[in-house]
Amino acid sequence: MKLSVIIPTLNESEYLGKTVLSVREKSVLGEPHEIIVADSGSTDGTIAIAKELGVSLICLETKALGRAHALNKGASYATGDVFLFLDADTVPPSGYDRTIQNALKNPDIVGGAFEFALDGDEFSLRVVELVNRMRYRVSSLYYGDQGVFVRAEVFRRVEGFPPRKLLESSYFCKAMKGEGKLVLIRDKMKTSSRRFLKDGIYRVLANDIKLWWLDLLGIDLEEHADNYWQENIRRGRE
Repeated sequence: MKLSVIIPTLNESEYLGKTVLSVREKSVLGEPHEIIVADSGSTDGTIAIAKELGVSLICLETKALGRAHALNKGASYATGDVFLFLDADTVPPSGYDRTIQNALKNPDIVGGAFEFALDGDEFSLRVVELVNRMRYRVSSLYYGDQGVFVRAEVFRRVEGFPPRKLLESSYFCKAMKGEGKLVLIRDKMKTSSRRFLKDGIYRVLANDIKLWWLDLLGIDLEEHADNYWQENIRRGRE
């Protein structure tokens, strides 16, 4: 397996180094085939850090095109046969690469994701984890902070992530399910809880649940996207 790890960034200087180092250190099959950072116009030193880390760096012209564009652009440069899309503030579990390889030995499996987990000891964060796990166990639709992976040929067949500003990973999973089965790996991808801690854990969770239900009801969420990301930027997660 040639694993391409693709990390979208926008002002992630505080987290990118730890994430890239963990990708390398927690691999048990040797260093990944490549690590690609697709940056959407960082101004905080993220680009300099990426260069120091020796990853493949793609600098996009603007963040206005959104996260899906960054993910697709990174994938367009990837040469591996399996893609792992990883948030810049997310740490994979030990042996993540071997687990992906083992999952894909089943030819019916086209991709999947890992168990969602947050750093931090607060009980309310465990509530967030529980609610999220209930959601994706029912739907089998995963989010970017779960480390979504896919066979490269399947990614190309479904034409990558849809050009959405919200729930792009969820809609990408819907497209993958049209090509085969998805697997949930029970090892935990641990992502930063900063988005919840900066503006109230239950308040942020309630807003997320609202968006899930609106999407379930078939309401177009794109009109909510700009406000959603402005809130995230204000909380410190761009």
